[in-house]
Amino acid sequence: MKKRILAVLLAGCMVMGLAACSSGGEAEKEGSGETGQEENSQEPAEKSSGELTIGYSYPTANNEFWGNALEYVQQAADTIGFKVTADDCNNDQAEQIQDVDSMISSGIDALVLGPQDASVCAGIAASCKSAGIPLVIIDRWPGDDLKAGDDYVCFIGPDDEIAGYNVAMSLIDAGCTKLVGIGGYQGTSVAEGRKAGLDKALKENSDVELLQFEYAGENWDDGDKAFRNIYQSHPDVDGVWCYNDSLALASVNVLKEENKVSDVKVGGMDLLNPAVESMQAKELWFSTGGHYLQAAFGAVVAYDVANGQEYDGEAKVQLQLLAVSQENLKEFQDKFLSGDAPIDWKNVSKVTNSEAVYDFKISLD
Repeated sequence: MKKRILAVLLAGCMVMGLAACSSGGEAEKEGSGETGQEENSQEPAEKSSGELTIGYSYPTANNEFWGNALEYVQQAADTIGFKVTADDCNNDQAEQIQDVDSMISSGIDALVLGPQDASVCAGIAASCKSAGIPLVIIDRWPGDDLKAGDDYVCFIGPDDEIAGYNVAMSLIDAGCTKLVGIGGYQGTSVAEGRKAGLDKALKENSDVELLQFEYAGENWDDGDKAFRNIYQSHPDVDGVWCYNDSLALASVNVLKEENKVSDVKVGGMDLLNPAVESMQAKELWFSTGGHYLQAAFGAVVAYDVANGQEYDGEAKVQLQLLAVSQENLKEFQDKFLSGDAPIDWKNVSKVTNSEAVYDFKISLD
């Protein structure tokens, strides 16, 4: 998979007061007004008669998962023929609201939102609805107060409870009985869903003990700090359940320093390139994922609806994720890391395929 350059682009653009990400791998981030309320009151810029532009707002560029997601959005855009304006909010809710206000003012035709958390969804949904912009929400559940088909088109995200359960069961089936857990951002649907999967696995296996669980965040530094503290308190741990691969790989790194990587199994989620490399080296035990495709699925739906197509799929799409171990690692690499598109995007869109069915699937077949 191509190496992600978004962070470099954003850093350079901040110097000029402009951040960009368009169909050529650049993304525009236009200046925002003093308050989100003032931005909401502005009329969106007049749309051009050329290619449609899909906005994409997501939590952070400081995580390979979201970089991979952006690559697939761009891949779909290049294949089908739409432009992308993308920006991350640096894990800041207020910044995300401002970013979206700027996108609306710039004249985007539809928006894919990977919310920092549910608190941003109501305001962004209202702004999009007022501007007549179709909104697709991905990854993090917006809450039950907003209604698909009215406030937004649909939600597309992973089945987080099953994912968290599968990570736990990969450790338990491997013989681990003394687990510790490192979670994401407490209160987000993804973090709570994955934690619920861990709890389910523990309930089914009463002989397995959870020594400690700590909500940490999403990035390497979060995992490094959390696991170092946990490991000092529980050096007898034999299994580490992690919210994502960044936390898992940070834990693996600590275990390597302690010469314990062969004694403690670590499971994560996202199937990032470093995770694959770590599994190849027989360090990381397990990872599940493939849901970085959700943003591209969302962009295709947003593009279709902006073109007047009716969305007739499920209101809440929960993707069944890949479970990758050393046994099927090469199969995963061949399909998802070769640089070729793992999805025929023209076949997914109703604009380019009138017989398309919105039944998004991720598989190794």
